[in-house]
Amino acid sequence: MTLPEAREVLRTELLAVAAAVVPGQTPVITHDPGPINPGALFDGRGPATICSITVETGEPDVTPDPAAAITTAASALTARGWTTEIAPQEAGHHRLAATREGYTVAVHAWLTDWRITFTGDTPYSA
Repeated sequence: MTLPEAREVLRTELLAVAAAVVPGQTPVITHDPGPINPGALFDGRGPATICSITVETGEPDVTPDPAAAITTAASALTARGWTTEIAPQEAGHHRLAATREGYTVAVHAWLTDWRITFTGDTPYSA
């Protein structure tokens, strides 16, 4: 699979899971610089090796329930073939990590913020 194809797979997965977590809202891609090389100062000479994408969603008029959001995200990811691990809550910060076929996803939700953030990386492409 090419890096642009992997990028599209990741975008599709992040948007689908975000929509499952907050079905009444349209998820927004907040960061998607395209294929990048995070291991080098990028001046156009280094090969692109990864795509990193961030999607956010939430309900601004509803009191946040980050534990429920993380549990729902874990269920949605698992149903889509991802392996998930929910981390212990720390000072109102709830998070989970997910992996599938070299892709990685992190989901963050906070007790003090209505936004839920989904960040993913494509597999490394040499």
